[in-house]
Amino acid sequence: MPVTIREIADYCNVSEGTVDRALNNRAGISAKTKERILAAARELDYRPNILAQCLATGSTRTIGVVCGGLSNRFFTSLIEAIERNATQHGYFISLVLSHNSPSKELEGIHYLARRQADGIIIFPVGYGKAYEKELEQLNIPIVTLYNRISASFTHVDTDCRAIMREAVQKILSKGYKDIVYMDIKGSNALSGGNMNFFSLGERCAGYKESMGQAGLECHILNSYDERALLSLPDSSAHTAILCPYDVLAIRVVNLYRKMGIHIPSQIGIMGFDNIDMLENITPRINSVDCNTEKLGETAFSILLDKMAGRYTGKDVTIDYRFTEGETL
Repeated sequence: MPVTIREIADYCNVSEGTVDRALNNRAGISAKTKERILAAARELDYRPNILAQCLATGSTRTIGVVCGGLSNRFFTSLIEAIERNATQHGYFISLVLSHNSPSKELEGIHYLARRQADGIIIFPVGYGKAYEKELEQLNIPIVTLYNRISASFTHVDTDCRAIMREAVQKILSKGYKDIVYMDIKGSNALSGGNMNFFSLGERCAGYKESMGQAGLECHILNSYDERALLSLPDSSAHTAILCPYDVLAIRVVNLYRKMGIHIPSQIGIMGFDNIDMLENITPRINSVDCNTEKLGETAFSILLDKMAGRYTGKDVTIDYRFTEGETL
């Protein structure tokens, strides 16, 4: 049977209140008595009743993280950053994967709420008024990453639209005459339903705006079409491909390498996210570093303030930087 506070009190010949003050580092007890009680607790292998502590403090010291999946290293890096910051503040994370399904996402959020998570960080794939209302009714602090839901929920991300506008300008400055954008939703497209594509939509919008400012026609591929991709190096215009995420850029690079097409002299490629896998890809893909460590740290910090009732700020935008490679 677990050792109780009463048994420690009897062992040390003190009151239960004195033991409670020692174990919970409260005032009203001498240093000598406190050390004697803590030593007895170690000797008797005392383990605190976590459930009782949660009931007493109103906190489970747990935050929920809801993500579509882990196949993209960008998301795993972000979750690792959140977990590191949570641990530093004495919190554990409870991870729920929605597999890019809005209905499973809501199931996971309700699961965390029923288990009294102190707050939730969501990489949302759901959206819409009904979705928002359901989240608001939970009355639990929420921060969103990657896809934005609405002004009702604080959102943390880089400015994807501005990044893509600048990306187009950088590619053109290297002498490319045409830029093809791959507007491919990835695994999200498989689940159907009311999907939230806010982040990818912002990236495509930035591409279109910058191409229009440069007086160039937009060329967009909406599917991974190998025949269309293999026709690009033979076009008269010096062409580059702009990908909305690195996993797609890696797939394109592998296709061209397999077919003996030289990068970047025959075709240029740029990715987005600067995932750590790029260090092992040859040629090294030019990309955009979205500062995942800072994204995770900021999302948790804001959630911490929300849980304490002291955050009243708006959405937060994190700085980014372009990383040089060998594909442009």
